[in-house]
Amino acid sequence: MRTSEWIQAGFAIILAVAAWAFPLSARRRSATTWLAAGVIFAIVLARLSEYILTPVQASIFRDWLPVPLTLVPYWQTGQFFNGPNEKIQAWLVESDRWLLNFASRTGLTFGRFARLSMEWAYMLCYPLVPLGLATLYAAGLRRDASAYWFFVLVPTYLCYAITPFFPALPPRSVGKEGTASPSNKSRVFNLWILKLGSIQAISFPSGHVAASLAIALVLLQYLPVAGAIFLVITLWIAIAAVVGRYHYAIDVVLGAAVTLVVYAAWQAHLIPSILMTAPAMALAAPF
Repeated sequence: MRTSEWIQAGFAIILAVAAWAFPLSARRRSATTWLAAGVIFAIVLARLSEYILTPVQASIFRDWLPVPLTLVPYWQTGQFFNGPNEKIQAWLVESDRWLLNFASRTGLTFGRFARLSMEWAYMLCYPLVPLGLATLYAAGLRRDASAYWFFVLVPTYLCYAITPFFPALPPRSVGKEGTASPSNKSRVFNLWILKLGSIQAISFPSGHVAASLAIALVLLQYLPVAGAIFLVITLWIAIAAVVGRYHYAIDVVLGAAVTLVVYAAWQAHLIPSILMTAPAMALAAPF
C-alpha cells in the first residue's frame, strides 16, 4: 500500500475504534464505523484496479483517490461533537475579541471588494487540494504525488485528531453573528456549502489552513512560481477565515503552525524518504 493509503485507512480505523470507546450514541458510532468501512473499501478497490486497468492507469487512479477520501475523517470527527464546551468557546471568543480590538485600534479595515475577494478565496478551500495535484501533473511531476499527499494529509489529519478535544461552534454561529444576514451572494454560497457538508463545529486547529499551506509549501519545493501563487491564495484564505468568521484567529494560526512543524521536519531530514517515494510501477511509464 502507498503511504497515503496507510494514512487514510489507519486514521479512519482509529476514529472508528475511538467512537466505540467514547460515550456516543449508537447512530454516531455506526456512522463513524461505516465511514471507515467506506475508506477501506475504496482503497481495496484501488488495489484491485491493477487487475483491470493498465499499470499506469491504475497508478493514476490511486494518485487521485485521496481527493474524495480526504474529508472522511473530518466527517468522522464531527460524530464526536455533542455541543460546545462553554469554557473553551469563551476562551476562543475572548481571544478573537482581543485580536479584533487590536486590529481596529491600528485602523485596519477591509472594504467591500476585499471582503468579496475573501469569500472567493474561501471557496478555494475545497478545490485547492485537487488543483495542487493537477498542477504537479501539468508540470510532468506525477512521480511526486506521493510526497504531495504525505505533506497534505499529515498536518490536515493532525488537526482533525485534535478537533474532538476542543468542541466549539464557529464564530459565525455565536452571539449576534449567528443571526446576521449574509452580505453578498458569495457568502450565501459559502454558508450553503458549509450547511451541507460541515460538521457544524470548528475544526481546531483549522484543517483548511493546514491543508492549503501544505499544498503551497510542497509546490514551492518543486514548482516555485506555482507555489508562490498558492501561498498568496493560502494567506488570503487564512485572513478570510477570520474576517468572515469561519474560524477563530487562534485555530487559523495553530493550523498553519502544525503544517510548518511537519515542513520543518522534512527540511531537517527527520522524515524517512521512503514515506514520500512513488512506487516503481508509477514511474514505469510517462504521464
